[in-house]
Amino acid sequence: MIEHKPLYQAMISAVSQTLENMAFMEAMEHFNPKYEIPTDEVVCNSILINDPIQGEIKLAMSKSLLLKLTCNLFSLGEDEIDPSQMDDILNELLNTIVGLFMTNLLSDNQEYKIGLPETEIAGLPEIDASTIVWKLMTSEEDAIQIFATGASLVELK
Repeated sequence: MIEHKPLYQAMISAVSQTLENMAFMEAMEHFNPKYEIPTDEVVCNSILINDPIQGEIKLAMSKSLLLKLTCNLFSLGEDEIDPSQMDDILNELLNTIVGLFMTNLLSDNQEYKIGLPETEIAGLPEIDASTIVWKLMTSEEDAIQIFATGASLVELK
């Protein structure tokens, strides 16, 4: 098992807890750390962290995983789902993940402020030295990627 810093584990815990509570799915580290969600299949959104640290968190997954999650959460068939419902679920997932991440990361009862999730038009973000990436997957081996950017957030690792 790879040993990780608290920042890394705080995000894994947040994603795991969110997927378990919302969709009855498990999340774990991806078995292939080089795996990238294909550009033509990716959906992505982002949210800003405003206080007490500043940064941005992006969530990426395949359209097929988002459709599966949306069907499960709305108890509807694939043919009954519309794009706005998928956007709602993607945004709710990110909002919940980031809320739990901040709760895991900060000291007890420390307040934080985050923005509202926004759907991204482009595919996966560019990765540079100030980006932290979590490559996770569900128990059904569907990939989920999380990207964190921002000097004060990245410094926590």
